[in-house]
Amino acid sequence: MIALGASALFLAWAAPSHTRRSELMARQLGIPLKRIRVLRKRSWLVPLRYALQGLLTLTTLFRERPRVIFVQNPPIFASLFAWLYCALTRSHLIIDSHTDALHSDVWRWSLPLHRFLSRRALTTLVTNAHLQHVVVAWRARSDIVVDVPSDLPPGKPYPIDRPFNVAMVSSYAPDEPFEAVIEMARSLPDVGFFVTGDPAWRAEPIPTDLPSNLCLTGLLPDDEYYGLLRSVDAVMALTTEDHTMQRGACEAVWLGQPIITSHWPVLREAFHTGAVHVDNTAEGIRAGVLRMREARQQFAQGVLRLQQERRKKWQDIAVQLADLITSSSNRRRAPSR
Repeated sequence: MIALGASALFLAWAAPSHTRRSELMARQLGIPLKRIRVLRKRSWLVPLRYALQGLLTLTTLFRERPRVIFVQNPPIFASLFAWLYCALTRSHLIIDSHTDALHSDVWRWSLPLHRFLSRRALTTLVTNAHLQHVVVAWRARSDIVVDVPSDLPPGKPYPIDRPFNVAMVSSYAPDEPFEAVIEMARSLPDVGFFVTGDPAWRAEPIPTDLPSNLCLTGLLPDDEYYGLLRSVDAVMALTTEDHTMQRGACEAVWLGQPIITSHWPVLREAFHTGAVHVDNTAEGIRAGVLRMREARQQFAQGVLRLQQERRKKWQDIAVQLADLITSSSNRRRAPSR
């Protein structure tokens, strides 16, 4: 894929904090990542924002003339404008659909459009078999990319003062069992808990009586964020929604840190070693933390094995994508009879 060079690019209509998977994939494929985003803090101008981003997308694509476009979805409109360029130039479209694109109420209305675009793309990349089945049922091709290998920065050491510490990677989304985590932390005063992300993202007010061993770090710059994840004993990423991949848990894999995550089939499969899987209750999370504390070294060894598996799977899918692009290009160049 590196040989594609300037003839390919990765397109994303999202902020850097929401394009880590795209950034990693672009880096591994050896292609540039183009983020297109305007009117960022004016939610009431969303229709105008998408229209402007659509025009900027077409301008960028016709200026750079890529033959292959990977595009992050959602928002579905990024894929729509990328497909429009591909239809006009006989280029190749590959859609990387995150869980929300196929499994959230926010984007449910867009599924007919998603189906239209996926059936015209070379493939739609998804994170798990459940989402793949959805796309295949549309009579479209889909490939699974659970994770992308990453050499994460070392960061700088984060101050911790307890013998055992856990970092919860959070975006304060509604599917995170934040109240259960607070209750759990209160029952384990000798364990330090650090919750990342901007509390302002939470729809409901943050409780004022947080336990002293629970620290809300706020939105950290990368050097502090990765320093925190490396400094703690385990990384926690929880969701109450099934079929939802956990980006924080994926980062923990490449940091070599053992994981505490939710007890969903997709997460049990994706993190089948090196992780404790818990119910999203205070009691369930507490039991998981205690189990991790008792056998951390065993789980850390499991994460290293998982790293090796992930690298092999990525190498396989990268070859498949390169072959898919090559074969499609050859078919288009073949003379018609």
